Amino acid sequence: MEKRVEGTARYPFSDSASSSLNFELMYALAEYSHEPMALVGPDNSVLFVNQALCQLVGHTKEYLLQEGKKAVIDSTDPRWALAVQAREEVGFFKGEVTVIHKTGFKIPVEMSTRSFTATDGSSYVSVHVRDLRPEKEVQQILMKQRKDLEKALHDLQLVLDSTADLICTFTPQGYLLQINKACIARLGYAPEEMLGKHFREFLHPDDLAKTVAETDQVYKNNFTLNFKNRYLHKDGSVVHLSWSSSLFEEENKIYAIARDVTTEFAVEEKHRQNEAKMKALLQEGFDMICIIDQVGYYSFVSGSARQIVGYDPEDLLGYNAFDLIHPEDVLRVLKDLERVVAGPAVQTQPFRFKSKEGQWKWMETKGVNCFQNPAINGIIINSRDVTERVEDHFKLERSEKLYRSLFENNPDSIYSLDKEGYFTSVNAATVACSGYTEEQLLQMHFGELLPPGAEEEAVKEFRRALAGESVTSETTVLTATGVKLDLAITKVPVIVNEELLGIHGIAKDITQDKQQQQLLESTANRLNTILGSIRDAFFTLDKNWCFTYLNQEFEEAMQVKKQELYGKDIRKVYAAEEFGSFLAKFTRAITTRYPVHFEEFSQKLNKWLDVSAYPSEEGLTVFIRRIDERKKVEAELKKLSLVASKTVNSVYITDEEARIEWVNEGFTRITGYTIEEVKGLRPGDFLAGPATQPEAVSHIRQKLSYDEPFVQEVQNQNKYGEVYWSKLDVTPIIDEGSGGGKKFIVIETVITEQKKAEEERIKLTEELLRRNRHLEQFTYIVSHNLRSPVANILGLTSLLCSNQNNQENQEGLTMRLRQTAQNLDYIIRDLNEMLSLQAGILDNREKLNLPQLVEQALQVLPTESCDNINVQLNGIEEIGSTRSYVTSIISNLLTNAVKYRSPERPLSLTIKAELDQEKEMLCLSVQDNGLGINLEKEGKNLFGLYKRFHFHVSGRGLGLYLVKTQAEALGGYVEVESKLNEGSTFKVWIKNN
Repeated sequence: MEKRVEGTARYPFSDSASSSLNFELMYALAEYSHEPMALVGPDNSVLFVNQALCQLVGHTKEYLLQEGKKAVIDSTDPRWALAVQAREEVGFFKGEVTVIHKTGFKIPVEMSTRSFTATDGSSYVSVHVRDLRPEKEVQQILMKQRKDLEKALHDLQLVLDSTADLICTFTPQGYLLQINKACIARLGYAPEEMLGKHFREFLHPDDLAKTVAETDQVYKNNFTLNFKNRYLHKDGSVVHLSWSSSLFEEENKIYAIARDVTTEFAVEEKHRQNEAKMKALLQEGFDMICIIDQVGYYSFVSGSARQIVGYDPEDLLGYNAFDLIHPEDVLRVLKDLERVVAGPAVQTQPFRFKSKEGQWKWMETKGVNCFQNPAINGIIINSRDVTERVEDHFKLERSEKLYRSLFENNPDSIYSLDKEGYFTSVNAATVACSGYTEEQLLQMHFGELLPPGAEEEAVKEFRRALAGESVTSETTVLTATGVKLDLAITKVPVIVNEELLGIHGIAKDITQDKQQQQLLESTANRLNTILGSIRDAFFTLDKNWCFTYLNQEFEEAMQVKKQELYGKDIRKVYAAEEFGSFLAKFTRAITTRYPVHFEEFSQKLNKWLDVSAYPSEEGLTVFIRRIDERKKVEAELKKLSLVASKTVNSVYITDEEARIEWVNEGFTRITGYTIEEVKGLRPGDFLAGPATQPEAVSHIRQKLSYDEPFVQEVQNQNKYGEVYWSKLDVTPIIDEGSGGGKKFIVIETVITEQKKAEEERIKLTEELLRRNRHLEQFTYIVSHNLRSPVANILGLTSLLCSNQNNQENQEGLTMRLRQTAQNLDYIIRDLNEMLSLQAGILDNREKLNLPQLVEQALQVLPTESCDNINVQLNGIEEIGSTRSYVTSIISNLLTNAVKYRSPERPLSLTIKAELDQEKEMLCLSVQDNGLGINLEKEGKNLFGLYKRFHFHVSGRGLGLYLVKTQAEALGGYVEVESKLNEGSTFKVWIKNN
C-alpha cells in the first residue's frame, strides 16, 4: 500500500481529492491485469509497470522502475526505432518487437503504445504488451501440419494415379464425380470420357438389377464390401470388378474402389467347373472314395457314400471305420490295413459294413498309402458295394447246399425217375419209407411198388408229367414188407435247355392224416360247440365278406338266424347308412391286415358296442360286447373330471414317481404352465420358489412314500417369476386301470394372503416385544438414573433452606445444585431421545437424497476434523427410508469417530455406501483410524445404554445405543470391526425400499 501511495504522488493525473478514489481503482485494475502494461513519463523514464510485465521479463518492479526501458529493449531489433518514430509522428504504434528476458532470452511480443496529455499539460506514453510466443508456436505447428498435409496429398495423388484399382466418387444418384487414371487400363476410357456420366452407361445390362439393389444397401448400411459385377470395356469385352463402397452423408458422395477380378473370375470359374466335375464323380460314382488315417479315422468322405451306405459325408468325418465293420470281419480288415500302412496297395476280400439304416452291406475295398502326399496325408480307400454279387454267390452256394439238404434230410420221400420210369436217385426218407435199400430202388421201376389195380392210373399221371405238367395225386404203395401206405405224390418234370431229362417226385406219407381226418370232423363239431358258448357276440367272414360262422349271442343281439346269413355278404345284409362306420373299420382291418378295436353307439340297436376285429388269411373274425353300463360310469367320471378342471383351486394328478399326468385349468391359471409344458415333470423341479429349499422338496417326496394323505405348505414360483404360497392337500390313490399302480391327487390352494397376514402378525409381535424391551429400559432409567439426581436436588434444597449456612456454603450448594440439575436435564434429554426413537418407527418412508444427507452431517463436524475425509457412495443417489433415523445414524457414527480420534495421528475418515439388490439392503459404513475398541473385552456392552470405553472424552454412552436401535427399527442390523489403537469400522445395514 505504501508503494501505491508513492506512485500515486508521482502522477499528476488528478487535480482534486474527489478523483483520488477513481485513480486508486484504475491503478488496481492496471496492477493486477493479465496484460503486461507500463507508463512512460515525459522524460522517457518508466513511471509504472504492472506485475504481468515483471513476470514476462523476469525482473522486479523496483529494478524496472530504476533501469527504465533499457532493461527490456532488444537493441539489435531495428523495429524499436521504427516504433518510437511512429509514436512520435502519429501518437501511437502497434506492431511486433523483441524484448529481452532477465536470462537474455529474446521474447517476441506485440507492443501497443499511445501518447496522451495529463491535466497539467505533461505528455505520457502508455505501453501495452502481448506475448506472441504461444501464437508463434501455434503458427509453427500449423505450418508443419500444412506441409505434411500437402505432402500427403501429393503422395496420395501419386498412389491414385499409379494404382491398378479403380478409385472414384459418385453422386447418390449414380453419376461419376471423380475417377483415377486406372480407368484407362481397366475399362479403356480416359477419365474425361467417364466423368459426369451415369454408371449404367458402362455396366453390363445383365447386372443392372443386382447393382441397383446393392446400391440401395449402400444407402441403407453406408457401405458395401466385395460386391462383384461386370462392366463393358470400351472394346466390348467384359470386365469383372469387385467393389468396396462407402457413403459419406455429410459430403453427399459415395467413395468406391474397384479391383479387376477378371483373371481371378476365370480361374475361379474353371476351378468351379473342375470342382463340379470332381464332385459329380465323387457323388455319382459307384465307388465310395474316402481318406483314413493309419488307425481308421475318416478325414474325407465322398458324396457317393450317400448312395452306397446311406451316410452323409459329414456323418462319417472323425468317425472310425472299424466301428462300422462287422465284428467277425474286423481282424481280417485290420491286417489288410497294416499291409497298406507298410507300403503297397492292397485289395481286400469282401467284408461287411453297416449302413445308416442298420443293414450289413458287403464291401470290396482297395487301399493306397498316400502319407507321403501332404495334400492327402492318409490312406485313400476306394470301396464298392458288392452285396449283390456276394449274396448271389451265397445264394448259389446256399441253393446247392439247400437242395442237397432238402434232398438228403427232407422227411418226405424225394426221388428222381428217368423217362422210362426207373429210379435214378432216392433220399434216405424214400429208403426208410419203402423198406428197400438204395441199391435195390435204383434198379427198380416205380410200378413195382404199386398194388394190383393202381398201375394204370399211375402210368397216366406219369405221362402227364412227361408232357410238362406238374401232377399231384394220392396213391397207395406197398413196402418191402407188404405194408400199404397212403402217399400224396407230386410229380414235376425236369427240363434243362428245353430238354426233358426225367421226373422229380415228392411223396408225403398221409396214412396218419387219413386216420386223423375223422378225428378232425369230430373236433370241428366240438369247436362249434365252444364258439357257440362264447358270451360275446361273435362271427367270422371269409375273404369275400360272406358270413362263415356266427354264434347264438350274435343271433339274439341282432335278432337273426344263422341259417339266413351263412354265405351272404355282410355289406348287403346291413345297410351302409346304419352300419357304415362299422363296415369302414372292418375294411381297414382287412386292408391293413392289422386288428382294429373301437367303441361305437349303434342308433339302430340303441346300444353302445365294444368291437374287436382280427384279420387272417381266411377273412375276418369279429367280437362284439355290450358296454352300456361302462359308458354310464365313464359319463359320471367325465362329469367329475369337468368339475375338477373348472374348480378355482389348482388340481393335478401325478404318477407314483410324482410326475405330472393331468392338470386342470386352475393349475394353468395359477402357475401359467399348460399340460403340454409340464406333463412328465415333477412339480418341485420347476415350481419351487426361492424360500423352498431342496431339502423341503425331498421331504415332500419322502412323504409320498408313506401312502398316507398329508398337507404341506410351500412357496412356489409361477412361469412368469411371480412368487406365491400354496397349501398342498395330497391324497394317494390306487389306479385299478394300471393293475394296482399308485397315483397322487394334489389340490393346491393359494394362501399368499394368509401368509402375508401371518408375516404381519409376526412382525407386529416382534415390534411389541421390541417396544416392551425399550419400555423396560425406560423404566430402568426412571427408577435408577432419574431418582438419584432428584434425591440430590431435594437434599441440596433442604440445606439451602437451613439457616445454618453462611454465604460461602450457600454458593457451594448452589453450584452443586446447578450441576445436579444439569445432569437431570441430560437424563431427561436422553429419555426424550428414546421416546422420539419409539415414535419415529411410525414415520413414513420416503425417497432420500443420500449425498445430501452425508453432506449435511459433514457440515456440522469440527473444521479441524475434516482434513482427510473420503466419501465413496458408489453412485447411489436415492434411497428409500426414514429421514430422521438415517440422519441420526450417520451423524452419531461421524461424531463418535471425531470424538474418539487418536492424538498420535491426523484423523482419516472413509464414508462408504453399498447396495445388496437381491436382499434390498443398504450398507452405510464409517471407517476411522482412531482409538479403537477391545471387542473381546467390551463387545457385549458395545451398544448398551450409558456404556462408555474411553473416559478421557466427554460423553454419555447414548450414541451407539441409538444407532443400533434405529438400525433395527429400519429392519437392519449393525456390524463392527475394531482393533485397539488402530481404528474402527461400523457397518449399518438397513432396508432400502
